[in-house]
Amino acid sequence: MIGKRGHAGLYFLLVGFLMGLTGCAESALDDSAYRWDAWLGTSKDERVRELGIPTRCHAFRSGGEVCEWPLRAGPDTVDTISLSFDPRGAVCEWMYRGFYGEQRSQTSCP
Repeated sequence: MIGKRGHAGLYFLLVGFLMGLTGCAESALDDSAYRWDAWLGTSKDERVRELGIPTRCHAFRSGGEVCEWPLRAGPDTVDTISLSFDPRGAVCEWMYRGFYGEQRSQTSCP
């Protein structure tokens, strides 16, 4: 039988484990954000070659467009990366939505 001290130790062990998982999740998202930032300024053709055909795109009357790709985050989880392209067709902004919440690039399209 576990005494009160055993329960407290188990509680702190569980809290530490969960905090570690949160740190891993943030680290994974930071690593991905670094990779997505490297896409800024690249062409839509380059993104299609790497990511495949986007699931949907929307062209703006003022020029440019935004396209969305699924990101497989696990066996039952699909996240989304949206890339905005300027009128020349270069990536000027990205946005992630999914398991880790929502995150945007530091830069935005003009």
